[in-house]
Amino acid sequence: MATPAIVKRVLRTNTVQWIISIPIAIYFHLVNRTNIVDKPPFPIPEPYILAIWHGRLVMLPMFRNGKKPLIALISGHRDGQIISKVASLFGIQTVVGSTSKGGMRAVRELMRFARDGHSLFVTPDGPRGPRMHSSDGILDLARLTGLPILPATMSAGRGTTFNNWDRFLVPWFFSKVVIRWGEPIYMRADDDKAKVAARLDAALIAVQNEADTLAGRPLIEPG
Repeated sequence: MATPAIVKRVLRTNTVQWIISIPIAIYFHLVNRTNIVDKPPFPIPEPYILAIWHGRLVMLPMFRNGKKPLIALISGHRDGQIISKVASLFGIQTVVGSTSKGGMRAVRELMRFARDGHSLFVTPDGPRGPRMHSSDGILDLARLTGLPILPATMSAGRGTTFNNWDRFLVPWFFSKVVIRWGEPIYMRADDDKAKVAARLDAALIAVQNEADTLAGRPLIEPG
């Protein structure tokens, strides 16, 4: 069922978005404090482009590394604005836009942050899918910045997987959270984009399957 227009207008207001963001941030904090977190050391030093499937971005603060803020690319949709406000409470800065569909302003801003030594965060299949299939945007960003792409994911022993396009996972309290990394992937100027995209998809699926298996969750198939 479509969201009523009046609800959409209310959700676009800054005040309402902050009202929604605060309890979400408290929830994330409690999940972090009450769960046992299985998180290996970061495999490479900063900076890099952190890549996580859209359905597993919920615990993004757990993926921060180093002293510089992580820079996350967030859509201008109202959901993205709420995510942006929650992220700001955990020291994550956001750039609004897209790596495709005329998003050169966002790409230039991300390139500036990369030059300053910040790691970037992109959901390769976001914001609307298809699920677990990388778009060209993250590959173009890797080529332009020269940064490696670091595949990563999270899973949880107890949590809710929503029946939406990305099978969004929300962990519960007093459980186990599993974080896993893949091998870094580089996108050079003369690389075949389709082949690198296939490598990235395979790496992200592999680390998600590993994390889900360790957490005891059913595996999610690409959409």
